[in-house]
Amino acid sequence: MAWSSSHGEFLISDSYYFSALERESRKKGIEIVEVSNFDELFFYPVIVFNYSEKPFDEAEIKIIEKAVRDGKRVIFTAHFNNKDNVAEICNAVSERFGLRLKEDEVVEEESFDEGDRRMVITSRVEAYAEGVNQVVFPYSAPIEVLTPDVRIIVRGQESASTGSGERAPVMAAERRMPSGGSLVVCGSCLFWDNYSIFRKDNLAFSINLLSM
Repeated sequence: MAWSSSHGEFLISDSYYFSALERESRKKGIEIVEVSNFDELFFYPVIVFNYSEKPFDEAEIKIIEKAVRDGKRVIFTAHFNNKDNVAEICNAVSERFGLRLKEDEVVEEESFDEGDRRMVITSRVEAYAEGVNQVVFPYSAPIEVLTPDVRIIVRGQESASTGSGERAPVMAAERRMPSGGSLVVCGSCLFWDNYSIFRKDNLAFSINLLSM
């Protein structure tokens, strides 16, 4: 699978943050290749844009749309409150697929980690859930579902809310295609970093997400 470094992303080669994900993926037979050339990303079945800070132009968005239609899984991850404009950069692509990251945050009243209400714990993992009971989804933006054919992946429990008062917000979702391709959007980019990946069932969830 390809991990993009084409649009200012957090890098898989940054061992301080992502050595565990790279190591544990390799154990499961998933090789993560960091790719700087945008066009070369689409030689791989799974492509990750982890916190893209450089906007996508129209030609690049068209390439992503075609890749998803042709059977690729493309994963975008973001951060709460549109930090570094990452949510809006993602939305330029994801809105074509019926998903929009809100300029907001998800907080928990009851189920959170490390005494931090933004370290949201949820058992409502509705896809990519094999071997998964709970995940920690830190510092997540909520996702607005714009079309009925979007599949929810992770949502907060009833004790989770957004700054605007929405309860049990969606934190990860995807639009699937008949080809088997999909566009996945995660409101958090931190659920699979070294700090979070061994919390709850984050590792199993991450491996499921990267596996075809």
